[in-house]
Amino acid sequence: MADEVTHERDLPTLAALSDSADKEQCYTELSFCIPTSLAFAKRLTWEQTPWIASAIDDKFANPISAADAHLIVHHLQRQLGQDVTPSAIRNALLLGSTYIASADEQMSEDLGTYPHLFVVFPHARMPAAKDEAFLKIWHDDIVKPAFDRAWADSGLVAVSGAHRDSRTSILPPSGTFTPCDALPFIGFLAHLHNGNPNHVRAYWPSWHNPSFPLGIEGQHTSIRSTIYASAWTSIKGMLKDHPELPHHQDPVLLALCRGRVFVNAWLKAKDRFCCSAQEWDRCVDPRWMQRGSFKIMENVVMGTMNEGDMIVAKEGRKEVVYVGDNKRNIHKRNAEDEGEKDGDTNPSGNRSKRVKT
Repeated sequence: MADEVTHERDLPTLAALSDSADKEQCYTELSFCIPTSLAFAKRLTWEQTPWIASAIDDKFANPISAADAHLIVHHLQRQLGQDVTPSAIRNALLLGSTYIASADEQMSEDLGTYPHLFVVFPHARMPAAKDEAFLKIWHDDIVKPAFDRAWADSGLVAVSGAHRDSRTSILPPSGTFTPCDALPFIGFLAHLHNGNPNHVRAYWPSWHNPSFPLGIEGQHTSIRSTIYASAWTSIKGMLKDHPELPHHQDPVLLALCRGRVFVNAWLKAKDRFCCSAQEWDRCVDPRWMQRGSFKIMENVVMGTMNEGDMIVAKEGRKEVVYVGDNKRNIHKRNAEDEGEKDGDTNPSGNRSKRVKT
């Protein structure tokens, strides 16, 4: 039962609890930056049904929410330029997702866990993912040629046919093709009209050095960055001054991640930054990013503790990490145990764990 008080001035205050308050939990679930090319991605999908929403819990990874759009424009106005508004960010088109390869070289977790690449069209009048006329041109005339050429130049698959300007009399000049050529957009129209909720994606070429763990490209970094950079240059070139796409000029890439990372709440800011940034490092090549554009939105939960909890917290500030599981539970673990178990620690010796929720 509450203590009896006869005057408002005698009411206890929540502010008085600050003496026993401390950080209970620290995590990130939104980070973003401005890539300068597709070469920013070490591995990349082509999301061919970008109109299908994806989310982690109640946080949308695609489409970008209004709240996220305002945050992004606020923190990246200088890098994005004055023409990019929160509305343009919300209307951005999901191009693909970075990923960590599984044993079959495909995405190992659900869409939404990894950094996504969006294309922002500053002058577009409606969401690109809902504009059927635009989607057809974008798929067939803009991205598909670049995607098919990337596979042809990758050295990973056989190339058949002859170049369209070939003078050979053996094969008609029908153009080259590979087993990985993308399907035309007409095959996705029924998917769009019927509201099919299943994602359809293709994979850009990826390379793996067998001398390293799965997902490490090793000495293939140069060819990957060259081919991906050429693909983005091609996409921009085919889009530029396209007579049917006057409102989709001056595209800007945006990378956004909704994956959730729990970190030790008492780490220094630079070490908390490192915990989140190293999750991106697994998927991206930061050489292809605008300097100063990488931002991490951090959430800190503070609360009051009893005397026993405060003693434990103070003694364990360099040893406790927070790990989340796929049931949205949060566990405190000893960082040394985690490091021995998985051999993955940050520079301060405190392990952070990326989780799918």
